[in-house]
Amino acid sequence: MSHLVKIDKEQFVKDLSRYSLVKGTIEGAPLCPYGNHYKWVGYDHETKTFVRFTKSVFLNLVNQVKNEY
Repeated sequence: MSHLVKIDKEQFVKDLSRYSLVKGTIEGAPLCPYGNHYKWVGYDHETKTFVRFTKSVFLNLVNQVKNEY
């Protein structure tokens, strides 16, 4: 995922509705370096591209997803 734009907490909190986690199996989602699907990948709804989150942002979003189920 190194070719993906990295989103840090400062960028993330500027527009909370802009970014989300999506299942790594959806069409167009990047594969991990070993060719496998990620469980979750970041998505930027404004640019319609996949992104990479810093660890703090990623963990926050994963916890939100877990609480929804």
